[in-house]
Amino acid sequence: MKNYTLGARLLGTSAYAVLLLAAAQSASAQTNDQVETVTVTATKFQAQQIKEAAPNVIDLRLVDEIQQLPDVTLAEALQRIPGVSLETDSGEGRFINIRGMDADLNGTTFDGVRLTASNASTPQGGGRAVAFDAFPSGIMGGVEVVKSLTPDIDAEGLGGIVNILPRTLPSGSDYLLEGELGSGVETLRGSPVWEANVTAGYRFGPRNSMSLVVSYEYHSDWRGLDDLENSGPSTDFNAAGQPIPNDLEFRWYKYHRTRQGLAASYSWDIDANTNVYLRAFDAGYTEYARKHRLEIDNTQDLGAPPMIGNEYQVTDAQFVQNYTDSKETVQNKLIEGGARTTFAGDILADVKLSWTEGDDVSPWSYGFKFTDPNTHPLQYDVTTNPNYPTFQVLDGTDPTNPANYTKIKLDESSSKNQDQEVAAALNVTAPFNFGDVDGSFKFGGSARGRVRRVIGAGNNGVKPTGLSLANFQSTDQIYYDDHYNIGPNANLPALAAIPEDPLVVDPTTYEHDNENVYAGYAQYAGTVGRFGFLGGVRVERTDATYNANIQDSSGNIFPSTNKQSYTNVFPDINGKWQATDDLLIKAAFTTSLARPGFNQITAAKSYDYVNDIVSQGNPDVKATTADNFDLTGDWHTPFGGVASAGLFYKSFSNYIIPTESTAACPTPPMGAGTTFSGPICQFDSFQNIGSATAKGIELSFVQQFTFLPDFWSGFGIDGNFTYAATRGDIRTGEGHALPQTSPRNFNAEVFYEKGPLTLRLAGSYVSTNLWQVGGDATQDLYSQPRFRLDFGGSYKITDNIEWYLEVKNITNTKLEFTQTASSQYPVQREFYNEDFFFGIRAHL
Repeated sequence: MKNYTLGARLLGTSAYAVLLLAAAQSASAQTNDQVETVTVTATKFQAQQIKEAAPNVIDLRLVDEIQQLPDVTLAEALQRIPGVSLETDSGEGRFINIRGMDADLNGTTFDGVRLTASNASTPQGGGRAVAFDAFPSGIMGGVEVVKSLTPDIDAEGLGGIVNILPRTLPSGSDYLLEGELGSGVETLRGSPVWEANVTAGYRFGPRNSMSLVVSYEYHSDWRGLDDLENSGPSTDFNAAGQPIPNDLEFRWYKYHRTRQGLAASYSWDIDANTNVYLRAFDAGYTEYARKHRLEIDNTQDLGAPPMIGNEYQVTDAQFVQNYTDSKETVQNKLIEGGARTTFAGDILADVKLSWTEGDDVSPWSYGFKFTDPNTHPLQYDVTTNPNYPTFQVLDGTDPTNPANYTKIKLDESSSKNQDQEVAAALNVTAPFNFGDVDGSFKFGGSARGRVRRVIGAGNNGVKPTGLSLANFQSTDQIYYDDHYNIGPNANLPALAAIPEDPLVVDPTTYEHDNENVYAGYAQYAGTVGRFGFLGGVRVERTDATYNANIQDSSGNIFPSTNKQSYTNVFPDINGKWQATDDLLIKAAFTTSLARPGFNQITAAKSYDYVNDIVSQGNPDVKATTADNFDLTGDWHTPFGGVASAGLFYKSFSNYIIPTESTAACPTPPMGAGTTFSGPICQFDSFQNIGSATAKGIELSFVQQFTFLPDFWSGFGIDGNFTYAATRGDIRTGEGHALPQTSPRNFNAEVFYEKGPLTLRLAGSYVSTNLWQVGGDATQDLYSQPRFRLDFGGSYKITDNIEWYLEVKNITNTKLEFTQTASSQYPVQREFYNEDFFFGIRAHL
C-alpha cells in the first residue's frame, strides 16, 4: 500500500461510494419514498438554530454530525468549523487556531468550566493551550466556538473560546442507548486499529425527575510516520544564497497510542423550581513510542562546502544511529457540580463548583546513541529534489553496517507536568423590563485558583565499552516509500536491560506556578421587536506567582520568584437584528486577553547541548489584551439552505512574540555532565511588541438539493472559507503576519443523504504560515500548505443499525516545514499514508 497514488486512492473511495449509491437506488425502488432527509442534515440545522438563538457570535458542531467523518478526536472535529485551523502532530490533529490566533491565545472550557493544559509542548511555547487529541469525540455532545464574548464568560481568549458540550438526553426522550464497534488499518505500517464506544442514558426516580448519561470510548492504534529533517534552520548559505542543510536526519517512528474517555452527567429536578447536577469526565491517552534515526552530522563542514554540480562535498561527515523507547500519558479530568433555583417568583440563581486537572507524564524515556567514531568524505544532493535528498560515502563505508558503530551512550529521563484548577461561580438573573424593552439583568462573580507544577529527572547515562551496535541489531529499516535504508533497528529491550545510573532530579526543569483570577460582572439583555442586545462589563483581577530555578554565571542553581498582579476591565456589547424572516444580522464589540504563557513568563531555562540553544522565559512580559469587532449575517435560502458571512477585526496591545539572539554560551548547570559543542549559543526567549492587528472574513454555505427530482435530491454541498490578515512587528521595525497565522483556510464537503445512505467527501485546507520566528528573515521557519481529503459513508441496515466505512487522509497529506517560505528548502517533511476504518453503529 505504500505506493498508492492520489488517483488510486480517489478511485478506491469513489468505487465504494458508487456501490453504496447503487444499493441506495435499489432500496429506493423497493420501498416507499418516505425518508427525504436523515439525521445528519437535521443535526446541521439544529446546530444552526442554536447558533442563531445565541445572543453572541458562535459556531458549533454536534456529535451526530461529527460521527459522519473519521474525526476520532475533538481536534479533528473542530477543524470543520469556520475560522478554525488545525495543527497536527504524529498524523493526528492536536491543537487548533481560531481566526489566526495560535493555540496558546485561545480559551477552552467544558460546560463553561475553564480547562487546564495537559500536553505542555504547545506550538508557540506558551504552555496554556489544551491539546484536543486527548478527547475522544464520541463521549462529548459536541463543540462550540465562541467568537464574541459576553460579560458572564471568562475574558481569556483572543481568538475565541472552545466550549465542549456534555452529552445529555435528547429533549422528550426517556432513554438513550447507542454504540459503535469497529476496526481498521493504518496503511503506512500495515497496523491495526480498534475502536468502540457506548453511550447510555435513562430518566428515573419520582416523576422521572432524575437522569443519568454515561459515555465510554476506546481507540487503539499503532500509528507510524516517515520523516526527513534537518537539525534546524541553517546559518550557512552557498553562493546562490541557498541554505546549506544543518545535518541530515532520516527518522522512522512508530507509536502505540491507546485513547480512552469516560464521561458521566447526573441531573435531578428536585421540584419545578430547583435542579442540581453533577458532571465528570476522564479523557486522555497512553502512548508508547519507538523511534529510529540515522543522522549524518557535519554536513556544513564548518562553513559552505564545495559543490560539484548540485552536490556538496564534505570531508568529515559522521554517522550516528539514534534510538528512543518512551512512554507518555496525557490526561484531562474534570468534576463539576452545581444547582439552579428560581425564587421570589422569577429570579434565577445558579452556583457552580469545579475541579479540573491536566497531566502530561513520561515515566521513562530511554535514549540509545551509537556513533561511528570515524569521519568520512561524503557527497550529498539536496537541490535536485529537496523532498528526497541523496548521498554517497566516497570512501566506500556502509552507514548501515552495525559493526561501524562502536561508540555508545545510553540515557534515561522522566518528566511530570501537572496543571490543576479549582473554581467557584455564582450568577443571579432577574427580569427587568422598561418601556417596550423585555429584558433581564444578570450579575455574578467567580474565583479560580490554578496550580501548575513541572519537574524532570535524568542521568548522565552510561558509555559501555567493547560493544557495538552489532551486539543489539535487528533487521534493516527500509522506509520512506522504500527510498532509504537507514540501517538496523535495535533490540530495544536488550539495550534497556543494561544497568544505568539512577535518575537525578534536574533542578533547571523545576516550575511551580500559582495563578488566581477573581472576577465580577454585570450585564443586561433585552429585546425590542426584531432587535436584541446584551451588554455589560466584566472586571478580572489576576494575582500570580511563578517559581523556577535559575543558574548564575558560575553554574550555581538558586530559586527565583516572579510575582504578577494586575486588574483588567472588559466592556462587551452584542446585538442582533432579525431583518427579515430569513435574514439575521449580529454585531458585537468585545474585549479579551491572553495571559503570558507559563513558559513565556518563567525564569527557568532549558539547554540543548547538541544544537547549542538556551531557551528561557521573560519575567517582564505583560498580558496581551484585545478590542474585537464582529459583524455577521445568516440567510436562509429559498431552498432550505443557509448562507453565512462575517467580518472581524482585532486590535491587540502587548502582543507577545518569540525572540532569538546569539551570545557566549553559559556555564552548564552543575551535575549536567555535558558541555555545549561550541562557544556561541542561540538564546530563545519572548517579548512584548506593542500593537498588532488581525482582520478577516468568514463565509459558509450548506445546501441539500432537495428541489431536484428523486435520487438527485440526496446530494448537497457544505463548506466554509476564512481569510485572516494579521500584522505586527515580529522583529524590531519589521512588520509581518503574526506567527502561526494561516491567511486562508477552507472546508468543502460534497454529501449524499437519502433513505438509508449517507456519504460525505470532505476536504480541508490550511495555507502557508510563519511557524517559528528566527534571528532574521533567512532563519524563519514556515509551515507549508496542507490539503487533506477524508471520506465517511454509512448504510442503514435497519432503522436502528448501520454499517460504516471511513477513509482518513486519502491524499496522504504531508506535514512540511521549510526555511523561509520557499518549499525548496525543507527542514522537516513527514507523511503517514491513508487510514481505513469500518464497523457497525447501533442506537435505540
